[in-house]
Amino acid sequence: MYHAILPIEQHPAAERFLLLLPALVATSPLCRRLRPTSLLIDIAPFTLTAQPHSFIATQFDLSPRAARRRDNVIRQLLAQHEPELYQAVLNLAQTMPERVSQQAQAFKSWLTELLNTSVMPCDYCGSLSTVRIGHRLNFRCRNCRRTFNPLKKYQLNELSHCGLWLSFVDLLLQGETCRTINQQLGINTDTASKWQIYFLWIMEQQGFSMLANYCRVKRRQRCRQIWLDRH
Repeated sequence: MYHAILPIEQHPAAERFLLLLPALVATSPLCRRLRPTSLLIDIAPFTLTAQPHSFIATQFDLSPRAARRRDNVIRQLLAQHEPELYQAVLNLAQTMPERVSQQAQAFKSWLTELLNTSVMPCDYCGSLSTVRIGHRLNFRCRNCRRTFNPLKKYQLNELSHCGLWLSFVDLLLQGETCRTINQQLGINTDTASKWQIYFLWIMEQQGFSMLANYCRVKRRQRCRQIWLDRH
């Protein structure tokens, strides 16, 4: 996981830390109350890529509070034994790794092609003799006379304002909050929250899990910065 997110010069340090971690977990007083301690070893790769606590909690069936405690302990060990790597994890908000950038471009290209396509095989009979109708990417098949929407297979037919989707993806990449998205795109915060869930899911379904994880990291960092600014 960390190979795709961390700067390449930090990969050896990440490998050293992960190899050292079992011994640290077994001996460090920081880990004694966190049972099972072996879970810290499993969570460490997520910490190295600054994954949100909510995501870690979901992956390991933990409460957000339990995920946060374990993530913080791993960060403390990281700061003690690999300070440069620790700083690199903190700095993830400042740079977009090349592979993430490539996935972002590929995902936006896929989405653009999907939205702009004028020919689509019929979902029912497979015929290419179809015609686009309306503005919601609906098609009618000249062969079987049935209508279909190719967005349905991606569950995108549930979302409105398709002209805003690419702009929304850009805001996701910046980690913007639902309130900021509301201000910039004019969609309400409930819609922004719904879109975020859908698009992160679609990214993973289309093979862009690295991109989805990066968006989660950026959002976590932005929310943390907003909290710090207020306090």
